[in-house]
Amino acid sequence: MNIRMCALFLAFLLPASGTAWAEAEIYQPTPEDATKVNTLAVKVMAELTAKCPVKPVSDQVAFRTCRDALFSRNSVFRANLKNFVLWGRPPGDDIKAPLKEFRATQFGNDVFTGTYAPMWMWDGKYEVEYVANDKTYRITTNAGFRNELDVGQYPYPFWHDAKKWSDYEDANTMILWIDPKIMKIAQFTFYRRIDKPAVAQLKARHMPTFDGKWMWVDEKGHQQPAPTLFAGLYSEKNPHLASLDTTYKQFALAMRDAECTSCHVPNNPDKAKRLVLLQTPLHAASEIERVLKDIKQDRMPLDDSGIEKPLKANLKARLLADAEAFAAVVNAARDWEAVNNKK
Repeated sequence: MNIRMCALFLAFLLPASGTAWAEAEIYQPTPEDATKVNTLAVKVMAELTAKCPVKPVSDQVAFRTCRDALFSRNSVFRANLKNFVLWGRPPGDDIKAPLKEFRATQFGNDVFTGTYAPMWMWDGKYEVEYVANDKTYRITTNAGFRNELDVGQYPYPFWHDAKKWSDYEDANTMILWIDPKIMKIAQFTFYRRIDKPAVAQLKARHMPTFDGKWMWVDEKGHQQPAPTLFAGLYSEKNPHLASLDTTYKQFALAMRDAECTSCHVPNNPDKAKRLVLLQTPLHAASEIERVLKDIKQDRMPLDDSGIEKPLKANLKARLLADAEAFAAVVNAARDWEAVNNKK
């Protein structure tokens, strides 16, 4: 699949508007909305500060405590996220750039609360403001990155890009962007404010050389990254964990043959502004229903001119069958957790 085809297919997997926002361009702020945003900020920041306070960056217990709290169905933070959120850095490190120019990766809120958010710590300091140019509100918080976790606890090797890893380590600020039409958090941006001290006390960490593998087997024979296999997120007693792995592997092989994974990977070969990831079971599970819809409607792949170019019948049938098998197990695993794991 060439670059243009990647870009166009990525657009199909995004929400109908192409962003995580709901018609922000026609929004007009009101005093009542400002009150709602401030109330939201108080509740969310109270939980982040209580459950994910500043600790040593290698503290695995603190990391797991934070992750369990934010991933929980009882989490105030998770309840105030849109179903799908955007995550990334400001373009060219320019935090004043228009929000529409920010490149970002899209995640279901389960993926974000189970893997990305827990990598951070908060000291409780924040400010709320209305950004007129973007017609939205934002909560700007002090935050620090846990750069000394076990390498298998990161959702993918951020160190595949040296600048990306250093940007994570250097960051001391996170912005929570509010979609004012529905009063939910729609986007997150992390960056370094030069006028602020570091939140986390850390030293630059030398990471392993990236070998091109987004998933790998560690020296103990365990597949990594662990959270992307639902380890630590779902109960060890969940009877569907093994099937999640096997059905995803079949689905991944079909996606490879259909050239899906030439685009939907973290290094973002097309430099798309809105990236959807499918390279692990957890990431794919978050997107599987929309992937199924696009396969059934022959919305991918596309040719150079943007015209739909349906897959060959046998490849489409295989991709659809493997996607449906994976989706069925995902739903069964989620249903089991809802009934049996109440934490």
